Amino acid sequence: MNSITYSFLRLLPKNAVSRALGAFSRAKIPLFSRLLMHWFAKHYKINLEEAEIPEKGFANIHELFTRKLKHEARIIEDNAEIICPVDGVLTAFGMFANENPEYMQAKGKFYSLESLLRSKELAHKFADGIWATIYLSPYNYHRIHSPASGNVVAAYYCPGTLWPVNTGSVEKIEGLFSINERLITQINTYDGGEILLVKVGATNVGRIAVDYKKDWFTNSMPPPASRKALFTKWEAEQTYPYTKGQEIARFEMGSTVILICNRAVLQRTKYLFAELEGKEVLMGQALMV
Repeated sequence: MNSITYSFLRLLPKNAVSRALGAFSRAKIPLFSRLLMHWFAKHYKINLEEAEIPEKGFANIHELFTRKLKHEARIIEDNAEIICPVDGVLTAFGMFANENPEYMQAKGKFYSLESLLRSKELAHKFADGIWATIYLSPYNYHRIHSPASGNVVAAYYCPGTLWPVNTGSVEKIEGLFSINERLITQINTYDGGEILLVKVGATNVGRIAVDYKKDWFTNSMPPPASRKALFTKWEAEQTYPYTKGQEIARFEMGSTVILICNRAVLQRTKYLFAELEGKEVLMGQALMV
């Protein structure tokens, strides 16, 4: 990202512009929407052969972008402790040091786990675990699936801005994942593991929706919780079970998922995702075995 682009984006009301783009993406303008979708699919080389296309086709860009996959399009690795929750590129990974838990944004840029989660208590739970960052490009499938079988026990809304999350932004903007709007899902597995799915919003729509709490949409009006509070916790009052590979959330336009696992998960695994760093990954692929 060059200095001119950075200055422009810094002054741009990114959340408001993204909401406007979101409304535009959901508009149904027959001929125009069809032409725009055709351009979008061709420009980003979207693989529609693996998509579940409605009988009358997609009505707008929103439906194209949030498309479902055909049932057989992905294989869920049953023998894996943790599977990949999304399609994308695994850009970075690491293990937290208990005395100073940090995650890596880009080469040479590290930030505290507490700043990412905005909760000292939550950060302490995962201080000796492991993390991985997965970036989703515009052409990727943008639904998010559970990386393991377990119960959703809580969710956390962290309001913020909506910078782009591409390589240029990650390398330029200090603490990007800690300042962008995000929605965090906490999953407890049936054998003592704890997992966080940190879903980071980005410029252009920036909405994140979750299956278990259907009235929560990030970058929406009204917002899912007060934007004056840096951290809002929702605790499940009933059981929300999810099986490995089951859809749990979606991005409405692209972004990043940071997967965080506690030490109980880490101790049970022999194979980690080191060999996948910098490579494309698919939902359902084994990350930790």
